[in-house]
Amino acid sequence: MSDRGATDLLRVAILAIATVTLLAQAESSQARDKRFQGKASAAPVSAPRQPTETGGNWAYYLGALDIDSKPFYGNYGRDFKWAYSHRVPLPADPRVVVSMHGSGAGEGAMRVFGPSALGDIEVRNQDAEAYSTDWREWWTFGPGGVPAPGRRIAATLEFLLKRYSFDPDGRGLVLEGPSMGGAGAVMQTMLLPDPWRQRIAYSSARVGVIMPRRIYISNPGQYRTFPPDAGAARWLWDKIDFSIQAASDPVVRGIHYRHAFGSNDQFSAGPAGNTQLEFVNLIEQHKIGGAFSWVRGGHSSAEAGVNIPQLNRFEVAEQDVTLDRVHPAITNSTGNFPLTAKQRVDEAKYPRGHYNLGIRWHHGKIVDTPDKIVLPLRYKQHTGLGKGVPDQPAAITVSVTPRRARNFELRDGETLHWNWARGQLEGTATVQGDTLTIDGIPLVSGEPYKMLKIYRPPGRG
Repeated sequence: MSDRGATDLLRVAILAIATVTLLAQAESSQARDKRFQGKASAAPVSAPRQPTETGGNWAYYLGALDIDSKPFYGNYGRDFKWAYSHRVPLPADPRVVVSMHGSGAGEGAMRVFGPSALGDIEVRNQDAEAYSTDWREWWTFGPGGVPAPGRRIAATLEFLLKRYSFDPDGRGLVLEGPSMGGAGAVMQTMLLPDPWRQRIAYSSARVGVIMPRRIYISNPGQYRTFPPDAGAARWLWDKIDFSIQAASDPVVRGIHYRHAFGSNDQFSAGPAGNTQLEFVNLIEQHKIGGAFSWVRGGHSSAEAGVNIPQLNRFEVAEQDVTLDRVHPAITNSTGNFPLTAKQRVDEAKYPRGHYNLGIRWHHGKIVDTPDKIVLPLRYKQHTGLGKGVPDQPAAITVSVTPRRARNFELRDGETLHWNWARGQLEGTATVQGDTLTIDGIPLVSGEPYKMLKIYRPPGRG
């Protein structure tokens, strides 16, 4: 046989082996997701019954995760810490806040703390980076693409549920964090094991690296602990690709996202610029609830001389998002700056901006029943924002999409009726999939709450 003939046979053999390998890897996405979630090993969580330390109105507990021999929670061969604190006295219906630390803060996060202002019980875990930078998970994946951070969080939430018997399906969870923890606040909306992911009410992030696949294109070294985004590992990256999940995952589409960041953040640079601005556009494209503010502050959400409120938090006390009632996703606000999606990602021309600034709703007055939704909305104009950011207009229009209705059923293809401000405007809109949007709702700064009512005519229940 000639050398060329031998070479051709070798190529055929290699191709056959590669084909068999690819077929073996070609599991359905459903099977992959099932394996991805896995089955938890024996409960590894412990915490003392008596507080480790107390303050005037809080109690703090330092616990342990016995996971040194449980690769399900991260194959590191060592135990981790976890901690939580709660208000004293604890309300009858406490809200749990999952707080994720930034890079380099894994040990400090375990020191004594009182609960977050966003809730009544705050729970903290550790990214494996707390023990070695070679183990950095970005609150996403551990060795071999195992979603270990979410599994550890879920285990501690199960522990707290048994200890305090709160209602996980009422007020819902809040996820929060800065920097790498801001990444976690978004990543875990896509990764947290069931049923906890369905219990997330909203995410509150600051300067989070929240589009890792886009960042990886420009800087693969930032995710050197992850499997390469190729071949059999691509489905892992799909799980944390917000452009994919926002289009297809009903849980993600029902979560409310809040974020404050720097438009020139070096850790969030992608092939087309700042990836956090791409995230804002995806929220608007898919009519998901959210509010965002950005400045030219690098890896920071603040800039001297800029007075844009940081929208990772609600603007007023009456705003909230819970699981026990619908919430409004606001899009197409003419009070946004810059106004269009194309302008928004031009951070060189528009280095500072805001999305849904000044738009409020009154959570306590929302109605979500089998026959109607009522959303109380108002607007407060912001001026004097600084450094070339114009004053907001006194009057704006918005589109409103009700998300995660608890009692009112949205039926694909059904045409529903709506009216605004007791008949000031009225019309119909058709449900498309899980989405119903009312366009052109007028809001005038300083006016009291007005009601957007969505309903079925009598006899069509």
